[in-house]
Amino acid sequence: MASSLGIAGIAGCGMTPPGGDSGEQTSSTNETGDVTDSTATTTRGRRESATHRVPDEYPTIQAGIDAAEAGDLVLVAPGTYPETLTVSTPNVTVRGRDRNAVVLDGEFKRGTAIEVGSDGVALENLTARHYRGTAFYWTGVNGFRGSFLTAYNNGYYGIYAYDARDGRFEHSYASGHPDAGFYLGRNRPYDAVVTDVVAEHNAIGYSGTSTGGPLTVSESVWRHNKVGIFPNTLDQADPPQRGSCIVDNQVYANNNPDAPALPAYPLLGVGILLWGGSENIVAENHVRDHDRFGIVVQPHIVEPSDNEIRDNRVEKSQEADLALGQPAGEGNHFHDNTFTTSLPTDIERARPEGSETVTDIFAALEQQAQVGDFPTGNWRDQPVPGDQPSMPDYDAPPRPATKESSWETSTPQTDGYGIE
Repeated sequence: MASSLGIAGIAGCGMTPPGGDSGEQTSSTNETGDVTDSTATTTRGRRESATHRVPDEYPTIQAGIDAAEAGDLVLVAPGTYPETLTVSTPNVTVRGRDRNAVVLDGEFKRGTAIEVGSDGVALENLTARHYRGTAFYWTGVNGFRGSFLTAYNNGYYGIYAYDARDGRFEHSYASGHPDAGFYLGRNRPYDAVVTDVVAEHNAIGYSGTSTGGPLTVSESVWRHNKVGIFPNTLDQADPPQRGSCIVDNQVYANNNPDAPALPAYPLLGVGILLWGGSENIVAENHVRDHDRFGIVVQPHIVEPSDNEIRDNRVEKSQEADLALGQPAGEGNHFHDNTFTTSLPTDIERARPEGSETVTDIFAALEQQAQVGDFPTGNWRDQPVPGDQPSMPDYDAPPRPATKESSWETSTPQTDGYGIE
Protein backbone atom coordinates (compact mmCIF):
# COMPACT_ATOMS: atom_id res chain seq x y z
CA MET A 1 0.00 0.00 0.00
CA ALA A 2 1.79 3.12 -1.17
CA SER A 3 1.41 6.21 0.94
CA SER A 4 0.08 9.40 -0.57
CA LEU A 5 1.29 11.56 2.32
CA GLY A 6 4.20 12.73 0.23
CA ILE A 7 6.63 15.37 1.42
CA ALA A 8 3.96 17.25 3.34
CA GLY A 9 2.99 14.12 5.26
CA ILE A 10 6.57 13.23 6.05
CA ALA A 11 7.35 16.74 7.21
CA GLY A 12 4.18 16.72 9.32
CA CYS A 13 5.60 13.77 11.24
CA GLY A 14 8.87 15.54 11.83
CA MET A 15 10.69 13.69 9.05
CA THR A 16 13.15 15.17 6.62
CA PRO A 17 12.10 14.27 3.07
CA PRO A 18 14.65 12.19 1.18
CA GLY A 19 16.76 14.00 -1.55
CA GLY A 20 9.95 -24.31 5.29
CA ASP A 21 10.72 -23.59 8.97
CA SER A 22 12.84 -20.73 10.02
CA GLY A 23 15.62 -21.78 12.33
CA GLU A 24 14.50 -25.33 13.10
CA GLN A 25 18.08 -26.42 12.56
CA THR A 26 19.31 -28.91 15.13
CA SER A 27 22.93 -29.34 14.14
CA SER A 28 25.52 -27.15 15.83
CA THR A 29 27.96 -27.73 13.00
CA ASN A 30 28.56 -24.56 11.02
CA GLU A 31 28.77 -24.58 7.26
CA THR A 32 32.21 -23.44 6.17
CA GLY A 33 32.32 -21.32 3.05
CA ASP A 34 35.28 -20.59 0.86
CA VAL A 35 37.76 -18.23 2.43
CA THR A 36 38.36 -15.19 0.28
CA ASP A 37 40.35 -12.01 0.70
CA SER A 38 39.08 -10.46 3.92
CA THR A 39 39.59 -6.88 2.77
CA ALA A 40 36.39 -5.13 1.71
CA THR A 41 36.21 -2.81 -1.26
CA THR A 42 35.01 0.23 0.66
CA THR A 43 37.10 2.76 2.57
CA ARG A 44 36.21 4.34 5.90
CA GLY A 45 38.52 7.31 6.32
CA ARG A 46 42.12 6.21 5.79
CA ARG A 47 41.55 2.53 6.53
CA GLU A 48 39.93 -0.03 4.27
CA SER A 49 37.18 -1.91 6.06
CA ALA A 50 37.86 -5.58 6.70
CA THR A 51 35.56 -8.61 6.57
CA HIS A 52 35.87 -11.04 9.49
CA ARG A 53 34.47 -14.43 8.50
CA VAL A 54 32.87 -16.84 10.96
CA PRO A 55 33.74 -19.70 11.30
CA ASP A 56 36.43 -19.65 8.57
CA GLU A 57 38.69 -17.20 10.39
CA TYR A 58 37.05 -17.02 13.84
CA PRO A 59 35.46 -19.96 15.66
CA THR A 60 32.62 -17.93 17.18
CA ILE A 61 30.66 -14.84 16.26
CA GLN A 62 31.86 -13.11 19.42
CA ALA A 63 35.48 -13.70 18.41
CA GLY A 64 34.78 -12.09 15.04
CA ILE A 65 33.08 -9.13 16.72
CA ASP A 66 35.98 -8.69 19.14
CA ALA A 67 38.42 -8.58 16.22
CA ALA A 68 36.44 -5.97 14.29
CA GLU A 69 37.35 -2.31 14.12
CA ALA A 70 35.08 0.59 13.25
CA GLY A 71 33.67 0.19 9.74
CA ASP A 72 34.30 -3.57 9.54
CA LEU A 73 31.93 -6.38 8.57
CA VAL A 74 31.51 -9.58 10.59
CA LEU A 75 30.12 -12.10 8.08
CA VAL A 76 28.63 -15.29 9.50
CA ALA A 77 28.18 -18.57 7.61
CA PRO A 78 25.01 -20.67 8.01
CA GLY A 79 24.81 -22.62 11.25
CA THR A 80 23.26 -22.67 14.71
CA TYR A 81 25.22 -20.54 17.19
CA PRO A 82 24.49 -21.02 20.92
CA GLU A 83 25.98 -17.65 21.87
CA THR A 84 25.22 -14.47 23.78
CA LEU A 85 26.87 -11.57 21.99
CA THR A 86 27.92 -8.02 22.87
CA VAL A 87 29.10 -5.32 20.47
CA SER A 88 31.17 -2.52 21.99
CA THR A 89 33.02 -1.25 18.89
CA PRO A 90 31.21 1.52 16.98
CA ASN A 91 30.18 1.38 13.32
CA VAL A 92 30.46 -2.40 12.98
CA THR A 93 28.10 -4.46 10.80
CA VAL A 94 27.22 -8.01 11.91
CA ARG A 95 25.62 -9.91 9.03
CA GLY A 96 24.57 -13.46 8.26
CA ARG A 97 25.05 -15.01 4.85
CA ASP A 98 21.55 -16.50 5.02
CA ARG A 99 18.86 -14.95 7.20
CA ASN A 100 17.04 -18.23 7.79
CA ALA A 101 20.11 -20.43 8.28
CA VAL A 102 22.27 -18.23 10.53
CA VAL A 103 20.50 -18.90 13.82
CA LEU A 104 21.39 -17.58 17.27
CA ASP A 105 19.91 -20.09 19.70
CA GLY A 106 19.31 -19.25 23.35
CA GLU A 107 18.19 -22.82 24.09
CA PHE A 108 15.68 -21.32 26.58
CA LYS A 109 18.50 -20.57 29.03
CA ARG A 110 20.51 -17.59 27.72
CA GLY A 111 19.52 -13.97 28.28
CA THR A 112 19.91 -11.73 25.22
CA ALA A 113 21.10 -12.77 21.78
CA ILE A 114 22.92 -9.56 20.82
CA GLU A 115 23.34 -6.45 22.98
CA VAL A 116 24.79 -3.36 21.29
CA GLY A 117 26.19 -0.55 23.42
CA SER A 118 28.11 1.41 20.79
CA ASP A 119 27.06 3.88 18.13
CA GLY A 120 26.42 3.11 14.48
CA VAL A 121 26.10 -0.69 14.68
CA ALA A 122 24.02 -2.52 12.06
CA LEU A 123 22.67 -6.06 12.55
CA GLU A 124 21.59 -7.75 9.32
CA ASN A 125 20.31 -11.05 7.94
CA LEU A 126 20.13 -13.03 11.19
CA THR A 127 17.63 -15.12 13.18
CA ALA A 128 17.46 -15.25 17.00
CA ARG A 129 15.21 -17.63 18.92
CA HIS A 130 14.62 -19.12 22.37
CA TYR A 131 16.37 -16.47 24.49
CA ARG A 132 14.92 -15.77 27.92
CA GLY A 133 15.29 -12.04 27.33
CA THR A 134 15.51 -10.06 24.10
CA ALA A 135 16.71 -11.11 20.66
CA PHE A 136 18.30 -7.92 19.22
CA TYR A 137 18.97 -5.02 21.59
CA TRP A 138 20.57 -1.57 21.23
CA THR A 139 20.91 0.61 24.34
CA GLY A 140 22.12 4.19 24.83
CA VAL A 141 23.40 4.63 21.27
CA ASN A 142 23.32 7.21 18.50
CA GLY A 143 22.85 5.34 15.23
CA PHE A 144 21.34 1.84 15.02
CA ARG A 145 19.91 -0.32 12.26
CA GLY A 146 18.27 -3.74 12.20
CA SER A 147 17.59 -5.13 8.72
CA PHE A 148 16.47 -8.58 7.53
CA LEU A 149 16.19 -9.82 11.11
CA THR A 150 13.96 -12.60 12.42
CA ALA A 151 13.19 -12.80 16.14
CA TYR A 152 10.83 -15.47 17.39
CA ASN A 153 9.79 -17.10 20.66
CA ASN A 154 11.97 -15.11 23.03
CA GLY A 155 11.04 -14.28 26.62
CA TYR A 156 10.78 -10.49 26.47
CA TYR A 157 11.22 -8.30 23.36
CA GLY A 158 12.02 -9.16 19.77
CA ILE A 159 13.84 -6.20 18.18
CA TYR A 160 14.44 -3.45 20.70
CA ALA A 161 16.17 -0.08 21.10
CA TYR A 162 16.24 1.80 24.39
CA ASP A 163 17.38 5.36 25.10
CA ALA A 164 18.71 5.55 21.54
CA ARG A 165 18.27 7.75 18.47
CA ASP A 166 19.03 7.95 14.72
CA GLY A 167 17.83 4.43 14.01
CA ARG A 168 15.91 2.11 11.78
CA PHE A 169 14.19 -1.28 11.84
CA GLU A 170 13.24 -2.60 8.39
CA HIS A 171 12.70 -5.77 6.33
CA SER A 172 12.30 -7.69 9.61
CA TYR A 173 9.95 -10.09 11.41
CA ALA A 174 9.09 -10.64 15.09
CA SER A 175 6.74 -13.17 16.68
CA GLY A 176 6.06 -14.94 19.97
CA HIS A 177 7.11 -12.30 22.54
CA PRO A 178 5.27 -11.53 25.81
CA ASP A 179 6.07 -7.85 25.40
CA ALA A 180 6.57 -6.18 22.01
CA GLY A 181 7.84 -7.63 18.77
CA PHE A 182 9.33 -4.21 17.91
CA TYR A 183 10.05 -1.70 20.66
CA LEU A 184 11.47 1.81 20.82
CA GLY A 185 11.62 3.19 24.34
CA ARG A 186 12.53 6.13 26.53
CA ASN A 187 13.95 8.82 24.31
CA ARG A 188 12.71 11.94 22.60
CA PRO A 189 13.51 12.96 19.97
CA TYR A 190 14.05 9.44 18.71
CA ASP A 191 14.73 10.15 15.03
CA ALA A 192 13.75 6.62 14.03
CA VAL A 193 11.86 4.64 11.39
CA VAL A 194 10.13 1.25 11.59
CA THR A 195 9.14 0.15 8.09
CA ASP A 196 8.50 -2.98 6.02
CA VAL A 197 8.23 -5.27 9.03
CA VAL A 198 5.79 -7.99 10.13
CA ALA A 199 4.77 -8.63 13.74
CA GLU A 200 2.45 -11.44 14.84
CA HIS A 201 1.75 -13.65 17.88
CA ASN A 202 3.18 -11.05 20.29
CA ALA A 203 1.48 -9.29 23.17
CA ILE A 204 2.14 -6.05 21.26
CA GLY A 205 3.24 -5.68 17.67
CA TYR A 206 4.93 -2.29 18.10
CA SER A 207 5.39 -0.44 21.38
CA GLY A 208 6.81 3.06 21.79
CA THR A 209 7.02 4.08 25.45
CA SER A 210 7.58 7.79 26.14
CA THR A 211 9.07 8.19 22.68
CA GLY A 212 8.45 10.35 19.67
CA GLY A 213 9.35 13.15 17.36
CA PRO A 214 10.50 12.40 14.78
CA LEU A 215 9.44 8.75 14.70
CA THR A 216 7.62 6.97 11.86
CA VAL A 217 5.98 3.52 11.79
CA SER A 218 5.00 2.77 8.20
CA GLU A 219 4.26 0.26 5.44
CA SER A 220 4.18 -2.75 7.75
CA VAL A 221 1.89 -5.61 8.79
CA TRP A 222 0.62 -5.98 12.37
CA ARG A 223 -1.58 -9.05 12.83
CA HIS A 224 -2.62 -11.72 15.34
CA ASN A 225 -1.09 -9.93 18.32
CA LYS A 226 -3.08 -8.85 21.35
CA VAL A 227 -2.58 -5.21 20.29
CA GLY A 228 -1.18 -4.08 16.95
CA ILE A 229 0.46 -0.64 17.38
CA PHE A 230 0.84 0.90 20.84
CA PRO A 231 2.51 4.31 21.39
CA ASN A 232 2.16 4.87 25.12
CA THR A 233 2.90 6.83 28.25
CA LEU A 234 3.54 4.06 30.75
CA ASP A 235 4.50 5.95 33.91
CA GLN A 236 5.72 9.28 35.24
CA ALA A 237 9.37 8.70 34.26
CA ASP A 238 9.24 10.77 31.10
CA PRO A 239 5.66 11.50 30.07
CA PRO A 240 4.08 11.97 27.70
CA GLN A 241 4.62 9.98 24.55
CA ARG A 242 4.26 12.35 21.61
CA GLY A 243 5.10 13.13 18.01
CA SER A 244 4.94 9.75 16.26
CA CYS A 245 3.64 9.19 12.74
CA ILE A 246 1.77 5.92 12.07
CA VAL A 247 1.08 5.75 8.36
CA ASP A 248 0.18 3.27 5.64
CA ASN A 249 0.09 0.10 7.74
CA GLN A 250 -2.01 -3.05 7.49
CA VAL A 251 -3.37 -3.72 10.98
CA TYR A 252 -5.75 -6.63 11.40
CA ALA A 253 -7.10 -9.32 13.73
CA ASN A 254 -5.11 -8.38 16.82
CA ASN A 255 -7.32 -10.49 19.07
CA ASN A 256 -4.99 -13.38 19.82
CA PRO A 257 -5.81 -14.91 23.24
CA ASP A 258 -2.98 -17.41 22.85
CA ALA A 259 -0.25 -14.81 22.32
CA PRO A 260 2.07 -14.55 25.34
CA ALA A 261 1.67 -11.47 27.53
CA LEU A 262 2.93 -9.82 30.70
CA PRO A 263 0.28 -8.99 33.33
CA ALA A 264 1.30 -5.31 33.12
CA TYR A 265 -0.40 -5.00 29.73
CA PRO A 266 -4.00 -6.25 30.01
CA LEU A 267 -4.89 -5.30 26.46
CA LEU A 268 -6.61 -7.39 23.82
CA GLY A 269 -8.54 -6.82 20.63
CA VAL A 270 -7.21 -3.40 19.56
CA GLY A 271 -5.59 -2.37 16.28
CA ILE A 272 -3.94 1.00 17.07
CA LEU A 273 -3.97 2.35 20.63
CA LEU A 274 -2.61 5.78 21.59
CA TRP A 275 -2.36 5.34 25.38
CA GLY A 276 -1.69 8.71 26.97
CA GLY A 277 -0.12 9.99 23.75
CA SER A 278 -0.05 13.47 22.25
CA GLU A 279 0.75 15.16 18.95
CA ASN A 280 0.63 11.92 16.96
CA ILE A 281 -0.51 11.47 13.37
CA VAL A 282 -2.35 8.26 12.47
CA ALA A 283 -3.07 8.33 8.74
CA GLU A 284 -3.86 6.12 5.75
CA ASN A 285 -3.85 2.83 7.64
CA HIS A 286 -6.18 -0.09 6.90
CA VAL A 287 -7.41 -1.42 10.25
CA ARG A 288 -9.91 -4.27 10.44
CA ASP A 289 -11.34 -7.22 12.37
CA HIS A 290 -10.82 -6.28 16.01
CA ASP A 291 -12.85 -7.54 18.95
CA ARG A 292 -12.82 -4.15 20.66
CA PHE A 293 -11.50 -1.08 18.84
CA GLY A 294 -9.91 -0.33 15.50
CA ILE A 295 -8.19 2.97 16.39
CA VAL A 296 -8.56 4.32 19.93
CA VAL A 297 -7.12 7.29 21.82
CA GLN A 298 -7.21 6.67 25.57
CA PRO A 299 -5.91 8.54 28.65
CA HIS A 300 -3.18 6.92 30.71
CA ILE A 301 -1.06 8.88 33.19
CA VAL A 302 -1.85 11.99 31.10
CA GLU A 303 -4.80 13.06 29.01
CA PRO A 304 -4.19 12.52 25.28
CA SER A 305 -4.12 15.73 23.27
CA ASP A 306 -3.48 17.14 19.80
CA ASN A 307 -3.64 13.78 18.03
CA GLU A 308 -4.73 13.71 14.39
CA ILE A 309 -6.53 10.59 13.14
CA ARG A 310 -7.26 10.96 9.43
CA ASP A 311 -7.74 9.19 6.12
CA ASN A 312 -7.83 5.72 7.67
CA ARG A 313 -10.05 2.86 6.57
CA VAL A 314 -11.35 1.13 9.68
CA GLU A 315 -13.88 -1.70 9.63
CA LYS A 316 -15.32 -4.71 11.44
CA SER A 317 -14.62 -3.59 15.01
CA GLN A 318 -16.90 -5.08 17.66
CA GLU A 319 -17.07 -2.08 20.02
CA ALA A 320 -16.17 0.82 17.71
CA ASP A 321 -14.02 1.47 14.66
CA LEU A 322 -12.87 4.83 16.07
CA ALA A 323 -12.85 5.70 19.76
CA LEU A 324 -11.79 8.41 22.19
CA GLY A 325 -11.70 7.72 25.92
CA GLN A 326 -12.44 10.05 28.82
CA PRO A 327 -11.01 12.36 30.04
CA ALA A 328 -9.42 13.64 26.84
CA GLY A 329 -7.29 16.71 26.38
CA GLU A 330 -7.73 19.39 23.76
CA GLY A 331 -7.03 19.15 20.06
CA ASN A 332 -7.76 15.50 19.23
CA HIS A 333 -8.96 15.65 15.64
CA PHE A 334 -10.62 12.75 13.79
CA HIS A 335 -11.42 13.53 10.15
CA ASP A 336 -11.81 12.04 6.67
CA ASN A 337 -11.79 8.46 7.92
CA THR A 338 -13.84 5.64 6.40
CA PHE A 339 -15.64 3.85 9.25
CA THR A 340 -19.03 2.62 10.45
CA THR A 341 -19.08 2.95 14.24
CA SER A 342 -17.49 5.29 16.77
CA LEU A 343 -17.48 6.20 20.46
CA PRO A 344 -18.51 8.95 20.88
CA THR A 345 -20.86 8.71 17.92
CA ASP A 346 -19.95 12.20 16.69
CA ILE A 347 -16.21 11.62 16.87
CA GLU A 348 -15.47 13.57 13.69
CA ARG A 349 -17.00 16.80 14.91
CA ALA A 350 -14.69 19.74 15.57
CA ARG A 351 -14.04 19.09 19.28
CA PRO A 352 -15.13 15.59 20.26
CA GLU A 353 -15.57 14.77 23.91
CA GLY A 354 -14.32 11.44 25.19
CA SER A 355 -16.58 8.47 25.79
CA GLU A 356 -16.94 7.02 29.28
CA THR A 357 -17.85 3.69 27.70
CA VAL A 358 -14.39 3.43 26.15
CA THR A 359 -12.67 4.06 29.47
CA ASP A 360 -14.93 1.54 31.20
CA ILE A 361 -13.89 -1.16 28.73
CA PHE A 362 -10.20 -0.61 29.49
CA ALA A 363 -10.92 -0.55 33.23
CA ALA A 364 -12.63 -3.93 32.92
CA LEU A 365 -9.58 -5.37 31.15
CA GLU A 366 -7.31 -4.12 33.94
CA GLN A 367 -9.60 -5.64 36.55
CA GLN A 368 -9.51 -9.00 34.76
CA ALA A 369 -5.71 -8.92 34.81
CA GLN A 370 -5.61 -8.13 38.54
CA VAL A 371 -7.60 -11.25 39.38
CA GLY A 372 -5.70 -13.42 36.91
CA ASP A 373 -8.57 -13.71 34.45
CA PHE A 374 -6.70 -12.68 31.32
CA PRO A 375 -5.96 -15.06 28.41
CA THR A 376 -2.31 -15.65 27.57
CA GLY A 377 -0.07 -18.24 25.98
CA ASN A 378 3.50 -19.40 26.58
CA TRP A 379 6.27 -17.73 24.56
CA ARG A 380 8.18 -21.02 24.39
CA ASP A 381 5.61 -22.77 22.21
CA GLN A 382 4.31 -20.08 19.87
CA PRO A 383 4.11 -20.93 16.13
CA VAL A 384 7.44 -21.26 14.34
CA PRO A 385 7.55 -18.90 11.35
CA GLY A 386 8.35 -19.95 7.83
CA ASP A 387 11.39 -18.71 5.96
CA GLN A 388 11.66 -14.94 5.59
CA PRO A 389 13.19 -13.02 2.66
CA SER A 390 16.95 -12.98 2.94
CA MET A 391 19.22 -10.05 2.09
CA PRO A 392 19.88 -10.45 -1.65
CA ASP A 393 23.57 -9.53 -1.54
CA TYR A 394 25.25 -10.67 1.66
CA ASP A 395 28.62 -9.59 0.24
CA ALA A 396 27.51 -5.96 -0.10
CA PRO A 397 29.92 -3.50 1.53
CA PRO A 398 29.11 -2.72 5.17
CA ARG A 399 27.16 0.44 5.95
CA PRO A 400 27.39 1.76 9.50
CA ALA A 401 24.10 2.98 10.93
CA THR A 402 24.54 6.68 10.33
CA LYS A 403 21.75 9.23 10.38
CA GLU A 404 21.70 9.29 6.57
CA SER A 405 21.38 5.51 6.23
CA SER A 406 18.85 5.17 9.02
CA TRP A 407 16.06 7.57 9.91
CA GLU A 408 16.17 10.35 7.30
CA THR A 409 14.41 8.25 4.64
CA SER A 410 10.99 7.13 5.84
CA THR A 411 10.28 4.55 3.12
CA PRO A 412 11.82 1.05 2.99
CA GLN A 413 15.41 1.15 1.77
CA THR A 414 16.84 -0.86 -1.10
CA ASP A 415 20.29 0.71 -1.48
CA GLY A 416 23.13 -1.34 -0.06
CA TYR A 417 21.20 -4.61 0.13
CA GLY A 418 21.39 -5.73 -3.49
CA ILE A 419 17.65 -5.15 -3.98
CA GLU A 420 16.69 -4.20 -7.50
